[in-house]
Amino acid sequence: MKTIIKISALAIVALLMTSHRPNVDIRSSMVRFDQAFLPALEYTLRGDGHEAKRAVFYLEFEWRKLRSRLQHRYPEERQFLSRIDDWLGDAYFAIDANCPVTAANQLEHVKYEMMELRDRKGIDYYLDDLYDFQGGLEVLAEAAADEMLCLMEWPEFVALSDDLQREWAAIQQKPFDAALYEFDAGDVRQLRYQQQSMKEALDNFAKAVDSAQRDEIEQASQALEPAFGQVLHLFGNFDATKTYFAQRNNY
Repeated sequence: MKTIIKISALAIVALLMTSHRPNVDIRSSMVRFDQAFLPALEYTLRGDGHEAKRAVFYLEFEWRKLRSRLQHRYPEERQFLSRIDDWLGDAYFAIDANCPVTAANQLEHVKYEMMELRDRKGIDYYLDDLYDFQGGLEVLAEAAADEMLCLMEWPEFVALSDDLQREWAAIQQKPFDAALYEFDAGDVRQLRYQQQSMKEALDNFAKAVDSAQRDEIEQASQALEPAFGQVLHLFGNFDATKTYFAQRNNY
């Protein structure tokens, strides 16, 4: 409960610090939110409760800033904001109770709620391309590791593999707003490197699919999600998560 009490106090501070500036690109606040959100999600998926509890402070701070701006920009989205509050609150309780599976499920709901909001408002957001791709990739990797292909027909499985290759090629070719996502030249080079590594993992998987050999397909599938995880990892601010926790505990 100590964690929840600290988060509640933090929320009040965040609201006091946040100013309403309608001309600010709302995507900037969304980027800052995701910089805090991705570490919390990654730690939770790893089952690293210690780091997840530290990440919660930074996440809630950025959510309260984003929430204030969203409420000002889109007053009609009151129900959406309430849902995010509920999902995050449930995730915080689950993290505090050392229930990572439940917490990860709640955080995934937050991710998809944010994607749907951007879709409704016509907000172009690079991370949504990655999130969309991730959904298909998880289905493909799960089917590849299942002898019954998760009850998918073989042509359907092959088509999904082909679709994801095309989707990734489109992501690689899409212009990337480095300034918006606060990437310097080194970060961009790392992004391109990890994108290429993801492409190579997909190419190797496609070759395994062409062979139609179950053991080769399963083996090649094991590289898919780790390769994608390295791309997504670049968009989280893991240093700030730890620094912010330390600052809060010095008060």
